[in-house]
Amino acid sequence: MLKYLSLLIIYGCILSLNAQQPASIHLTEKDGLPDIEFYNIIEDSKQFIWLAADKGLYRYNGRQYDYFSHPKQRGNAVFGTLEDDKGRIWCNNISGQFFYIENKRLNLFIDLGDILNGELPQFKVNKTHLIVFTGRTIYSVNLDDKKVTKAINKTFSLIGLPLEQSNNYYYTKRNYIIKTDHTFNKVDSLHIDIYDERINTSISKSANLASNGNIFLCHFLRHKKNVFYQFDILKKTLELLKVPIELESRSINQVFFKDDEIWMTTDIGIQIFKLLDNKLEFQRSLFNKVYVTKIIRDSNDNYWVTTKGEGIFIIPNINIFQYELSKDLVNINKIKNIGNNTILFGTNNGRVATIDTEKNNIKVLDISSTYRVSEIILDKVKPEAIIVKEDIALSLNIESGRLQKMYNELLYGAKSISKIETASYVLSSYKDAILLDNNFNEINKLVNKRSYTNYASKEKKDVYVSTVEGLFVFDKAFNKTEIKYKNEHILGTSITETNDNTIWVSTFKNGILGIKNKSVIVTYDESNGLLSNKTSVLQSDKNHLWIATEKGLQLLDVTKKTFKNLTRQDGIPTYRISDIEVMDNKVLFVSNIGMFGLYKDSAFKKVKNKTVYFTDFRINEQSHPIKDSYELDYDENKIGFNFNSNGFQSNVNTRYKYRLLGSDSIWKTTNELVNYVDYNSLASGDYKFQVKALPESDTIKTIEFSILKPFWKRWWFYVLSVILIGLAIYFIFVSKIEKLKRKQAEVLQKEFVNKQLVLSQLENLRSQMNPHFIFNALNSIQEYIVLNEKELASSFLIKFSRLIRIYLEHSRESEVTLNQELKALNIYLELEKNRFEDILDYSIEVSETIDISRVKVPSLFIQPYVENALKHGLLHKKDNRKLKLIFYLNNNNDILFCEIEDNGIGVEASKKLNASRRPMHKSFATSANEKRVTLLNTTRKTPIKVTITPLDLSKKTGTKVEIKIPIQSI
Repeated sequence: MLKYLSLLIIYGCILSLNAQQPASIHLTEKDGLPDIEFYNIIEDSKQFIWLAADKGLYRYNGRQYDYFSHPKQRGNAVFGTLEDDKGRIWCNNISGQFFYIENKRLNLFIDLGDILNGELPQFKVNKTHLIVFTGRTIYSVNLDDKKVTKAINKTFSLIGLPLEQSNNYYYTKRNYIIKTDHTFNKVDSLHIDIYDERINTSISKSANLASNGNIFLCHFLRHKKNVFYQFDILKKTLELLKVPIELESRSINQVFFKDDEIWMTTDIGIQIFKLLDNKLEFQRSLFNKVYVTKIIRDSNDNYWVTTKGEGIFIIPNINIFQYELSKDLVNINKIKNIGNNTILFGTNNGRVATIDTEKNNIKVLDISSTYRVSEIILDKVKPEAIIVKEDIALSLNIESGRLQKMYNELLYGAKSISKIETASYVLSSYKDAILLDNNFNEINKLVNKRSYTNYASKEKKDVYVSTVEGLFVFDKAFNKTEIKYKNEHILGTSITETNDNTIWVSTFKNGILGIKNKSVIVTYDESNGLLSNKTSVLQSDKNHLWIATEKGLQLLDVTKKTFKNLTRQDGIPTYRISDIEVMDNKVLFVSNIGMFGLYKDSAFKKVKNKTVYFTDFRINEQSHPIKDSYELDYDENKIGFNFNSNGFQSNVNTRYKYRLLGSDSIWKTTNELVNYVDYNSLASGDYKFQVKALPESDTIKTIEFSILKPFWKRWWFYVLSVILIGLAIYFIFVSKIEKLKRKQAEVLQKEFVNKQLVLSQLENLRSQMNPHFIFNALNSIQEYIVLNEKELASSFLIKFSRLIRIYLEHSRESEVTLNQELKALNIYLELEKNRFEDILDYSIEVSETIDISRVKVPSLFIQPYVENALKHGLLHKKDNRKLKLIFYLNNNNDILFCEIEDNGIGVEASKKLNASRRPMHKSFATSANEKRVTLLNTTRKTPIKVTITPLDLSKKTGTKVEIKIPIQSI
């Protein structure tokens, strides 16, 4: 308990020091920023942002950073960027070199290193001269002949950069403010009582001048302390200002007026003051502890803040702000206005706290649980707030600040709670929606399904409940009616009500729906104003509706049916908005990165016409210099355009309309992040490509081009074409005839091969049905009959007849399955085993990877090789006759291997024996199969291969026949 209290005390002490800051975007090298140390920044007339950095000069166009350098440049760092009357960008470096950008190149104008001796001067460029302001004098350099002269013959000390006002220069010289014309002829001067030779008082830095109309603020550094004067150029009055102690010894880099405020960029951030009774009254500070070098306001009202070592901060909208919170408090899920400018909020890590939005004081109320705060509601009668977490519920007395634990598990993890008049509540949770009494006891269950949210109507007293099965409305008697849209269930994420008694429902993907009398009367989606169909939080504001979408925050005027939008370009730092709270003059919204607010009357920027310019013109994918018009050959007809609209994050928030007159007069719109258009194979003719930025702009950029007619549209080409076409037809006709002849020859050859295959198959059948085999079989049957072995005779006869039938059936097929072939081989070997008087040991091994019912082999093909093994190898042995058949597949499963192994007398011995008995004899079965293999291979991509080798190489006994058959499946 003591630990819990001490943590709360520590939180209260620390968080009370936090302040309200403008919502900003911090750019570093992680975001593609080319450097983190910047000395100057300007926006040019074309809305390019120019950055003078430690690593060099960069240009930002809203999409990318372009780097500019010169081969003679001494050192990378550049300073003092400015734009002249011709639109050229100038910069200088500490080595005394002055550069300007022209035609996208950095040009060295002049090197004044010998004159400046390492001094980094300030400078200006007018129509005729580069004017350099050093600590002692002013140099003028003619832009045409680069002649260097002293603009002021007399040497002065500590000359500051002048301000221009009504065609005059104002600058400081020692203890005077000098007014000259543009040729530096003195017009007037005003003495400043800041330099006294008698006491050797010294000014250690030339003055900075900042103007606000006719009022100049003069800043000096004397004795390492800042001194400020107010100078009225009309009244010619000069008054010394009181400086806050905190500002006396700080490094001040820039002073400028913003409305009635004075902003100073310092080594500890931006210090903001108001001038009251000749005193600089401190107002607030921005970017504390950051060394700020420069701040500018661009044409789109974005504030760019450059720093020394921290990159760039961008404030897209000065009227959108955020509250500085500790890391434990930024991941906010729910907020509620409890009065007296106080906001009660809960985080996703279980913190409960309040913040005074005027004094910026933060008080942490509860850190006892790390479960997220899922709901906060206010009692409409008692000064009480109910805070619901996933594992606990708390009651806060708003007047006393007392926080009590509520022991009611029904509330834990509630997604939404609505108060119905003064007597009851409706609660939505992950499992149901229930009605509770005033003491949070269950009365009855409204919906027995997961509920997303609910809302109690003020006027009709109806209760709306959104569930996983749709949107339901309950009347006073709690009769349930489902509201559908286009006969589809409505899956609502947030519900609210505007003053015109319209119930508004946001959806997961269908935009927002307006409901009256239990019917959808109006819808908004991307087609009529919504930035995205995916919406989340809704919050009513009289007859306005604040809408959080995945692409921005919008304000809908439900009466006028008009939208105002706030995107990242307008200053919204995040689109993951979890809750919205409307106050009198501002709106607060929260997300996983903190609490933000905006001023209703000033947060919406005025929509400005965006200027589009071409960045690339491509012909056949080759880039060409940008011109107003082009004349192209007929084959230069693949045309591409790249364009851009400058400005911060313009690549995210800008879309373009374009058309190609001469091809199509209808305007088309690019997709998001697309800034190019390509046309392929354009016909010859005159074209005009036009593009403009959205929102609709009056400024249209145009490039005209003509594609000449090709040579084939001339008369001589038509004559030549007819001749060539005639020749082509002739040659095509001849080629067709030759092709038909070749095809006919191939058909005849195929028929011949098929015929030969049939004959070969018949020869194989003859070899298998040879008289010797039939005679032996019949003799065996006769022997069984003579010996009165009726059963053996019957069995042998059945096998013999079955084998004959199989052979006859196979003779009608060119291929059979391996299963059918194995059956025939089994029967054949059983019959032959009888012939060998059972002195035959055979086996058939089939790999398990073979699908014997799908793999096919040529019919009547394998048996002749088995017969040869028996007839020529094993028949001549008296005993130990062994025959083995092995079937398996290769690694790719596309070749069937059949190995026939016998331990007979061998090939050589068999040849000698046969030669002595019947000279010049060759096995009929062997020759038939060899012929068939040759014929089969003529019709196959992968040939069948048969190899015969001795099984025992040393003794040359036994025989191994290996047959490789490419698989053909059923």
